[in-house]
Amino acid sequence: MAQVLIGMVGDLLIDRESPDEALAEVADLLRAPDVLFGNLEASFTDHPHPAPSVGIPVIPGGKNLDAFPRAGFNVLSMANNHCIDGGHAAMLENRQRLRSQGVQTCGAGENLEDARRPAFVDVSGMRLAFLAYASVFPMGYEARSNVPGLVPLRAYDLWRPALENYHVPGTPPTILTVPDARDLAGVADDIAKAKRHADLVFASFHWGDFLRPYQLTDHETRTARWCIEQGADMVIGHHHHALRGMEWYRGKPILYGLGHFVFDLRLQISEEFKSMFDSLGDDAQSFAVFPRLGWPLLPLHPDTRMTLLAWARADRNGVQELGFVPCRLRPDGRVSAVDPASDEGREVVEYVSRCISSQKLNARITADEAILLASHKTLRVTASD
Repeated sequence: MAQVLIGMVGDLLIDRESPDEALAEVADLLRAPDVLFGNLEASFTDHPHPAPSVGIPVIPGGKNLDAFPRAGFNVLSMANNHCIDGGHAAMLENRQRLRSQGVQTCGAGENLEDARRPAFVDVSGMRLAFLAYASVFPMGYEARSNVPGLVPLRAYDLWRPALENYHVPGTPPTILTVPDARDLAGVADDIAKAKRHADLVFASFHWGDFLRPYQLTDHETRTARWCIEQGADMVIGHHHHALRGMEWYRGKPILYGLGHFVFDLRLQISEEFKSMFDSLGDDAQSFAVFPRLGWPLLPLHPDTRMTLLAWARADRNGVQELGFVPCRLRPDGRVSAVDPASDEGREVVEYVSRCISSQKLNARITADEAILLASHKTLRVTASD
């Protein structure tokens, strides 16, 4: 039976004079999979019209966008909290320019119906469908019947006392989420339609709490497993910047957070935005977006300097194998693959292992029978007994 090798990375943001240099050290790695997926975390334009609700505007110059087709990406999600930063016209121009260079997109479009359409990729006699949604985004970025934007999967927060049978005012509550019924019904419909036209369906989500390491919200775990129950063959998450855990559910893989793969964030923070973090605890503030000495293009916590390229080997029956190549971001913003047995590689593996164990997920990382991608050693992710 024919097989296909899928490569997956998290958020992608390049903003520099020579865009191709950011991915130059992993050029062979990115070309190794049959299909390469990532999340396009920006609005690339030289003529921005910033959205009124934009937080930190992420608007690199237009030439940076073309680095991704040249690097070998086949599918890019556009459903994220920065896709409309430069305005509707910039988002739609980005989508058209990518498609003209052979890169399929998903998760954003001219209206909600258009944005919901899957990205289809035909490879090795198989058809793959990619769907994309955002749970984290500024209000107004969602597409509507006659307005461009992203495909939302919203949820609403509820609070209950941490100690249910005690009155303890002022203590932190337990947060529960309730999905938006209309958005959830749309996801179910999208998966069902995609299943009718593709051999495998991959669902991608921009979600989670980037201010806490390792943590997964109930919205993430509930939604990911529910998508598998609806027929998705794999779920891919991003947004957290730092990596998150992995698991197998009903024999299908879930990657909760691939972090960012390359992230040239040229910091522009307003006093209003900065004040949003004033009431947070020390841990949350340490993961917020602030300048970091020696890291001019990555003003984020040191944990975010670790990343990975995930791989999945699949046939028409689904994903049969899963693994990843540990990678690191350098002070100049370039990303490079590292040997899993090196000190840098072991640190990435240990971090992902803690993401898994702390959230009580069932994945196990092993070097047994791992494949090579180009010349790079990989690790396998299996279900623990």
